[in-house]
Amino acid sequence: MTVLRLRTGTVRLLLVGAGHAHLEILRRLALEPLGVTLTVLSPAPRHHYSGMVPGYLQGTYTEEEISVDLPRLTERAGGHFQAGLAVGVDPDRQRVHLWNGEELAYDLVSFAVGSNTAGVEAPEVADHVQRIKPLARVAALRERLLALAREEGERRVVVVGGGAAGVEVALACARVLGTAGGCRLTIVEGGPEILSGYTDRCRALARRILAERGIEVRTGRRVVAVHPRSAALDDGDEIPSDLTIWLTGAVAFPIFQSSGLPLDDRGFLLLDDSLRSLDDHRIFAVGDCGTLASHPETPKAGVYAVREAPILWRGLRATLEERQPPTYQPQAGFLSLLNTADGRALLEYKGRVSHSRWAFRLKDWIDRRFLARYQR
Repeated sequence: MTVLRLRTGTVRLLLVGAGHAHLEILRRLALEPLGVTLTVLSPAPRHHYSGMVPGYLQGTYTEEEISVDLPRLTERAGGHFQAGLAVGVDPDRQRVHLWNGEELAYDLVSFAVGSNTAGVEAPEVADHVQRIKPLARVAALRERLLALAREEGERRVVVVGGGAAGVEVALACARVLGTAGGCRLTIVEGGPEILSGYTDRCRALARRILAERGIEVRTGRRVVAVHPRSAALDDGDEIPSDLTIWLTGAVAFPIFQSSGLPLDDRGFLLLDDSLRSLDDHRIFAVGDCGTLASHPETPKAGVYAVREAPILWRGLRATLEERQPPTYQPQAGFLSLLNTADGRALLEYKGRVSHSRWAFRLKDWIDRRFLARYQR
């Protein structure tokens, strides 16, 4: 294990990525400066909040309502914002490598870079598929949907992945395109069921909602290639598609691949209970990009990153003050609210399942309240 030694003078704190937890760190630094030299690295100057992306696609929210101005928030925190993509980390030299060949030095670094989408980089897929990650791509997807809605004749859309994001995005597409006589929407899920990890009751209700919107669901099938006008399945079938949206499960970005740090079998950084690399306590990670060694089954979901934020804040402070950092215990479950693009939301919490307008109002209130903390 690398022994933690902070250099004399001002400590260089580097935040890589603008995930949920890092937004909170920036807010707290604005209120309570720690006397560090702060740099924030993110590919784009706006951070788009994943919980409101389906609402943006269907036209409920504007892009400004679902995003945060990162240079402004960083300035409030007393730091410097740099647009750029991190592609590697060198723990021995305490450097983060950028896509353009530059390096950023650090004394303490925290990663909140999220996760990539499984299979999207495959050459038989990448050229003709619509991605959402990084979330700055959602504006391009919105424009594609609006352009498709203006076309005459049948519009065909395939959503690859039947998790929460796939279901919400498919319903948003149906809202924009309409399904009556002019649109064919299909969800393709490689597993035996959509919404893996949800209750049977919730899945059954979701299937009914999808069926009512004319959205076909194919489970137990994988998309193996995407062409300009179709998606090819592993059983030899091809689904006509003018727009194929890729929303499969989470895999790691290759940023830690050559670092020599302990990783899990998917390439995510292995963390101790204080959200630090097992081998280097100068390196923190939060959200999807890290895996707790003591709780490897923790889902890759934004609600966990939100809960990790206070632990990260206290951990950074403790490290600067050479104290023992706090530990994080993942919650056993969480409230799930899926936007069904009709003014309602599908709610699941502790065995309770409902589909209602009040559930959407709750979701809207939670989302707006969360994001408002970083938009002021």
